[in-house]
Amino acid sequence: MEEKSRIPLLLTFMCICSEVSSLSSCEESASTVRHVDRCPTDSESWEMAAKNKNCDTIKQNCSNIHYFQYHCVINAWMNETLEVCAPNRIIFGYCTEYNVMGRVIQENYLADCTKHDPPCPEFYNSAEAYKYQSCYQLVKKNHQTIEYSNEDIKKPVVHVMSTSEMLRGGIAVIFLSILHACVL
Repeated sequence: MEEKSRIPLLLTFMCICSEVSSLSSCEESASTVRHVDRCPTDSESWEMAAKNKNCDTIKQNCSNIHYFQYHCVINAWMNETLEVCAPNRIIFGYCTEYNVMGRVIQENYLADCTKHDPPCPEFYNSAEAYKYQSCYQLVKKNHQTIEYSNEDIKKPVVHVMSTSEMLRGGIAVIFLSILHACVL
């Protein structure tokens, strides 16, 4: 294999590895969670909220590649909006959630935002969830109080993907890798 052809392959591998590592539970993010009545609606209000939360100054051991970024997202039950500092990741066609028990930013597989009006794209950066306001509308529809006990918070729960969800994510990663390689 030629040296030039190895570079895109290496970059693709690094992207996939970084994406897998960002799915891990992140203990330090739990201390940054704050319930909010609403999330930013545009880039200006997002930047203001991010500046106030100051996520980039928080020390974390979750990832050597990703650093903490400001997120304002729904929770797993789609009944609250949360501000949290966590590593960002690529979200594939669903609303972004912060799973309190799993301490992770991830897709909410009950909220396919590609079917919303207006729809979210097939993939986007989790820190840009504010662009897809229809996800926050789900909170208004599902507003009910869920109490977290200390025992719940000690038990990480991360959504286990079905085969079709893994295949969809795998296809998206392959597509992005090919696109990335073509750009280089």
